[in-house]
Amino acid sequence: MNCNRYRLALALSGCLCAGGVWATENGADSYALGAEGVMAGALPPAGVYLLSYYENYHASRFVDKNGNSLIPGFGLNVDALVPRPVWMTNQQILGGQLGFYAALPLVDLRVSMAGERDSRRAMGDSIVASLLAWHNGNHHWVAAVEAVLPTGDYDRDHMANAGKNYYTARPIFAYSYSQPDGWDLSTKISYSINSKNDATDYHSGDYIAGDYSMGYKVAPKLTLALEGYVFKQLESDQVSGDDIGFRGQAVAYGPGVHYQGQGWSLEAKYLQETAVENRPQGNATWLKFVWAF
Repeated sequence: MNCNRYRLALALSGCLCAGGVWATENGADSYALGAEGVMAGALPPAGVYLLSYYENYHASRFVDKNGNSLIPGFGLNVDALVPRPVWMTNQQILGGQLGFYAALPLVDLRVSMAGERDSRRAMGDSIVASLLAWHNGNHHWVAAVEAVLPTGDYDRDHMANAGKNYYTARPIFAYSYSQPDGWDLSTKISYSINSKNDATDYHSGDYIAGDYSMGYKVAPKLTLALEGYVFKQLESDQVSGDDIGFRGQAVAYGPGVHYQGQGWSLEAKYLQETAVENRPQGNATWLKFVWAF
């Protein structure tokens, strides 16, 4: 397998709310798979909040559409730290509370394959978004539109890149059914539309992705949950306008725990990937800390 094929199979990217792992060009996307869990659709009252995410993603296989190892000697480790300030206003639009957020990931990437190694410590692509949030008893909804901007470190000759060098527009919907002393059922679903990478003439296909959480409050401040994510690429990648038939998919699941303090919360989870196609196959560890100013 030549070097161009290797690069087709891999690009490393930091993303919204944490590092995102991977399909599309060189195996990379910008959706933070697994970042959200308990109370994903329930946004707080008016005010300023800081959401801080840490993710470690590790993979030792890059698989093809049949789940077979595609790249010999493949190894990948990503550490991402992402601050995400959120501003919820008092303004109402269509009965929903208007809010805004932004994110700028700091990414440490290490990759190896076929005897070659590369690493990068740099800023990833920045994200800006506006949203509307609704509440009705135990039901909570969020609708948002994100823009991923190619501000991250990128060099087409590197195997490891913190940025992707193309734009992404992403509508998002999130929902939570949360009982005060019982179940929390939450999901966040998005659809990502990518522009072309002008440096490589590569156009990554659109994809749908979502996080899910099924949790139960075992103590007044403590929730235990089954959490995970689903990723499915709906359009094939294109090179110079030609369809190359490359689509990724993945499903992940694992345990999560959420603790609600006074004016803050902490969530941790460990997720294992399965049913993977045309992507790295590995596991992710997440920490999410929320602080109300």
